[in-house]
Amino acid sequence: MLCWLLAACAAPVVEPAPSPNPSPVPTETPQATASATPLPTPTSIPVSALCPPLAGHSFQALLGYISQEFRAPPSSSDWDGGHHGLDFAYYQRNDPGGQGGHIDGAALQSALDGYVAGLGYASIYGYYLIVETPWAQLPPDLAALFEVAQGQSLYLLYAHLQNEASFVMREPLDCGQGLGQVGASGDAYFVVEPHLHFEIRVGTSGIALGPMTYYTAEASQAEQDEYRRWRNSPDFVLHDPLPFFEHGAQHGG
Repeated sequence: MLCWLLAACAAPVVEPAPSPNPSPVPTETPQATASATPLPTPTSIPVSALCPPLAGHSFQALLGYISQEFRAPPSSSDWDGGHHGLDFAYYQRNDPGGQGGHIDGAALQSALDGYVAGLGYASIYGYYLIVETPWAQLPPDLAALFEVAQGQSLYLLYAHLQNEASFVMREPLDCGQGLGQVGASGDAYFVVEPHLHFEIRVGTSGIALGPMTYYTAEASQAEQDEYRRWRNSPDFVLHDPLPFFEHGAQHGG
């Protein structure tokens, strides 16, 4: 018995094996879901109204004030011939119930919303203003009438203003906004009496026309080039303005 106890005491004590601590399972940090911020809806450009260019007078009345009609240039060699627009002069012309009197000093207004695309003085136009209306702002039936496509604009020229137009290039204008007064500015060879000379052309949107003139010894080459660009180039395709006024008259203007 003693021997057995001695043997048992001599036997090595077996230490219990430590139970391994489980490695902590990494807690996944929830990732914030990227929510797409909706882009703002582009503001649609409002379609322009249509206003008679002579304030206080309807399109129907203006059809009775035409003193000189449109005549296209007779040939490519005579590129500056004809009459590139419509002239409006005396009120009493074919206008029953009209105001009578003379057009000199009558208030001009913008016929469409748009942007100033050209202004200055030219011997043939006197003080002039060109207003561009892009396709997106044109009434659809008016755009179709002049075959204005996306990326193009309607360009309207007002000539023989009494004074220099008080605007800057690319300045926005509203339909019905005052532009100045009818006058007789320009070379006496081209202007016999006060009247509004009105032209329409179709061209690529965003063209800014530099100062232009032609029939003077002082005209620079750049001014002559811009004049020819406006009068005779693919950049600005000439149109008879009469349908513009007939369209306005048909729609109650």
